[in-house]
Amino acid sequence: MTTPSPSGSQYANIVSDEQFIIVQVVTGAVITGILSLFGVASNIINIVVFAKQGFQDSMNISLMGLAVSDLFSLLTTMWLSICVNPLFYNSELPFHPNDIMNLTGGIPHIICVKIATFITAFITFERCLCIAVPLKVKTIITPGRTKTIIISIYIAMSALMIPYCLGSRLEWVFDFNRNATVLITTYTAEREMLEAITFLTQGVFATTFSFVFVICCTIVLIVKLNSKTKWRQATATKSDRATEGVGVKDQKVVKMVTFIASIFIVCALPSTLLFLYMVIDIDFRIDGFYKNIYLVIWSLAFLTETVNSSVNIFVYLKMSSKYRAVFMKTFLNKKEK
Repeated sequence: MTTPSPSGSQYANIVSDEQFIIVQVVTGAVITGILSLFGVASNIINIVVFAKQGFQDSMNISLMGLAVSDLFSLLTTMWLSICVNPLFYNSELPFHPNDIMNLTGGIPHIICVKIATFITAFITFERCLCIAVPLKVKTIITPGRTKTIIISIYIAMSALMIPYCLGSRLEWVFDFNRNATVLITTYTAEREMLEAITFLTQGVFATTFSFVFVICCTIVLIVKLNSKTKWRQATATKSDRATEGVGVKDQKVVKMVTFIASIFIVCALPSTLLFLYMVIDIDFRIDGFYKNIYLVIWSLAFLTETVNSSVNIFVYLKMSSKYRAVFMKTFLNKKEK
């Protein structure tokens, strides 16, 4: 049992149970549920388009890995939105949705979000190399190496959650109140230590590192692109047309990656700040003194993560002519004009 913090006791009841239920239903069950449903459809479209484009290009492989991780994160978000729906958890079920949703939805969601985060970091890093060392990048970032890196990210982020899973498990237990056997989450004696390890490695270090890394790479991308553009304009003589074409191509690719990275930075900022604040305030936990505030703020953070995982299709349609051409041919049976 967490001991209340005297200095922050006045904030404990800012959000009442009734207010929390309203926020949970509106943001978690309705808005996040609808957005995640759209995101699942959009990422399935992304996967189909990238598969049709082929995997000879390293960027296409990375974007496919991102789409797959976004798809699974949104599927887990849909399950979480169902679990917080009163019509669902008040019905007669052989399990307690609020009890098992963290292990069946929350943890898989975190894994998928972290995978997408590190793939985004890799994509921005790859574009930095394309701008900084354009003649060597194809020998540094090959399709084979890209596949290995993407698979390694999936494995590493999943492995970081093993300690948490060792401290929690799903078990069938007889409920005397309902006179039935129900599925609940049970915990081992080492739960607190294992959760602390996972929180530091996955929640704090991995989240902060990837977030800062994407910001740095995005800044480098913008600065390098501007300097390269100015250099081309200053040195263009006879081959003005060719030089301009190369510059335009670079700008389109970098702008697309910059948009993806910028969306990630904005949407990931709430959860990153929340993880850092949880290091400072030990009462800011799901079972802590500020439980309602904690859950309300995290429901809003989940909403921004859902937006991040759902809107990339608009960036691809707007900024990638190859994606747009395959999309129109596959789903609209039209050719791009």
